[in-house]
Amino acid sequence: MVQNQTGTDQPTRERLKKKQQPSNQETGNPEHKSERRLRAYSTRRVPIIVRVLIVLALIVVALIVGAMVGYATFGGGEAMDVLKLDTWTRITDFWMKS
Repeated sequence: MVQNQTGTDQPTRERLKKKQQPSNQETGNPEHKSERRLRAYSTRRVPIIVRVLIVLALIVVALIVGAMVGYATFGGGEAMDVLKLDTWTRITDFWMKS
């Protein structure tokens, strides 16, 4: 439940921010405002596109490892056979005949 704090002495987030940020009139330095504006638009350490590519790469690796483990345990074959094209043609032929 949110209470109205206008009449109380308890600081709100907005009041604390106003106290922490000096205004341009107090400093008298116009460069301070541009410096603050540059900091507000800082670059990301890892761009979003790179994050998406990393996630996609991890998904592909997880699928390959899962196929290797599944083929080795349930299929009774070698785990590295999953990476061969002949194995996948045999699997798709099995699906089509069923």
